[in-house]
Amino acid sequence: MKARVTYARGVIDRRELLHAFGIAGASTILSACRGGTRVVEHKPQVRDEVRTWLRDAVAKLAAVYPVVHVLAVSRRRTTAGVDIVGNGISRARRDGVVLAVRDRDGLWREHVTSELTALGVAAAVRALAGRDPRPARVTFPAPPPRPTAPAIPDEVALEKRVRAITQGDAEMNSRIVYAAALIDLDDATVWSISPQHDREQRLVRVRKRAIRAAWAGTRPVVAEAERGWLGGVDDFDLGAKVQEATAAALLLTTPGTFDDIEADVVLDPSVTANLIDSGARAIFTTSAARRPEVMRRLAGDTRIAASLVTLVDDPTVPNAYGGFDFDDEGQVAAAQMLIEEGRIVGVLGDGGKGRGRRPGHVGPIEAAPSHLRLAAGTVAWKTLRGNGFLLEGGQQAVFDPTTDRVVISAARARVLQNGADTGRVFADVELVGTMASLLAGVSGIAKETEVVSYREEIDGEPRWRSVEAPYVRTRGVVRMRRRA
Repeated sequence: MKARVTYARGVIDRRELLHAFGIAGASTILSACRGGTRVVEHKPQVRDEVRTWLRDAVAKLAAVYPVVHVLAVSRRRTTAGVDIVGNGISRARRDGVVLAVRDRDGLWREHVTSELTALGVAAAVRALAGRDPRPARVTFPAPPPRPTAPAIPDEVALEKRVRAITQGDAEMNSRIVYAAALIDLDDATVWSISPQHDREQRLVRVRKRAIRAAWAGTRPVVAEAERGWLGGVDDFDLGAKVQEATAAALLLTTPGTFDDIEADVVLDPSVTANLIDSGARAIFTTSAARRPEVMRRLAGDTRIAASLVTLVDDPTVPNAYGGFDFDDEGQVAAAQMLIEEGRIVGVLGDGGKGRGRRPGHVGPIEAAPSHLRLAAGTVAWKTLRGNGFLLEGGQQAVFDPTTDRVVISAARARVLQNGADTGRVFADVELVGTMASLLAGVSGIAKETEVVSYREEIDGEPRWRSVEAPYVRTRGVVRMRRRA
């Protein structure tokens, strides 16, 4: 039987309610909160056995190909959710092996299998070598120490933790018509072996999330609090962010609309992060740099932003949601500068610094950001306010590198006058401009920063990344959100 929620306009079921609100990731909440547990059973691999299979594969392929790399992953995902009508836990497992070789003509070939077993790896070797070759004599380095990671809580403990996210909202306002909390765990063990190296890492990625939805007149208002990191479930909590999400959902916005206006704007860290993330993925990778419009940009004046702007991609930052010890090509993690004082100084994937990443560690390889850090300023964010708008609640950014046009959606725009909040707040707004003008127009960066995490699905496989961003003042066109 479907759970039903009653509110002033009638009775609808939970799926219809989520669809009406347009809550991102609603399918995940629904799956986790369906009131049952799904376990995908697999015989667990023994760590030393996996290494033996992979080393044997490398030795056999090295007898045929001059360059060989084998990547394997065993990944578990656990999602615990609770909402106003139920709770549940969902579990899934994904194994995979990628055998990549380069022949003597320089042509790369790959074979991917989901069978992380002795027979599965052997079959993948035969698919590439065409036979069962005699292994080459390879002197492998000593195996690395076993990677350590915090334990994953059992179902009872995980359910207790997800309920704790909303404990501060025990007596929510009656206008709150939907509330949910989520803990999402991606636990991946990754092996990278070639004739030159033998590496292993364990990456436990944690996301905590709270969703609040309220009716304001005839329209719904949705607010979210989220934090993602690499580490243990209890390393961080949402704390005051949950209260802020509840307050944002209950915020009474100014009725009516306003005309499109070019104005000074202060972007909160979530809006700044979406701007930086969209630009970095579309410009600062080797695959993006091959597009003619990006090639022309990189070949011309390297100044892309105001001198206040310095951007680095650094997967070595402790607890970074997008971080790692080595990338999916086996390259050891290292920071790479992309923008230094407004000038382009690097592209991800160049110079042997790594960033080859595969969705779920098994998808197609491409250079991609890991943990972007926009250098913070030295002033308090409130000193950035003048006349114009404060944009809060970053939602999405759409960037077209061909035209350089970017549209950034935000949940709210607060009207500012002489550095003060006027009390006028408009919901569902957009910042519109070119990437060049928004970055060149940066006239202030605050010292306060926040981390925004992203987990996107690409052909059913996840790709993780994160952005550490401060409040930023720039200038652009602010308008009410355009509806399709």
